[in-house]
Amino acid sequence: MPEIRHQMYIKVEPKKVYQTLIHEDEWNAWFTDYTTIDLNHDGTGNIQFRWKSSDDHEIEDGGRIIEAIPFKTFTFQWNPGENNTTVTFQLKPYKEGTLVVLEERGYSNSDKDLTACIGCAVGWGEALTLLKIYLEHGIVYKDDLLLT
Repeated sequence: MPEIRHQMYIKVEPKKVYQTLIHEDEWNAWFTDYTTIDLNHDGTGNIQFRWKSSDDHEIEDGGRIIEAIPFKTFTFQWNPGENNTTVTFQLKPYKEGTLVVLEERGYSNSDKDLTACIGCAVGWGEALTLLKIYLEHGIVYKDDLLLT
């Protein structure tokens, strides 16, 4: 089964990266147009993402938050293709910052899942770059505008 794996060094402490992953307004600064998060005290809950496309249609996805361990990991499920996939952000202290390891698993070999996997592999690489720019420099990139 195809899997996605990316790594990105971000020069901020794991606590700051983790706080960005568990707060909906933070997701909206670097990844989505509108995210809602319902995180329980036990590290489970729900996450819902929403994006506006260039023709003003809304795209939605999301699912269960499986695990949120402060400053270490954030794992959720969503359905970008035919099957639910599991996305895990692992946060590892490294030098003066954090090594963020993103993995996504659960794609099948169907045409729909392979297409989604390729799109998400590219998308997660871009998203991690936007997360890095946001956390290190406070730059928000929305609708071809740079906001600081």
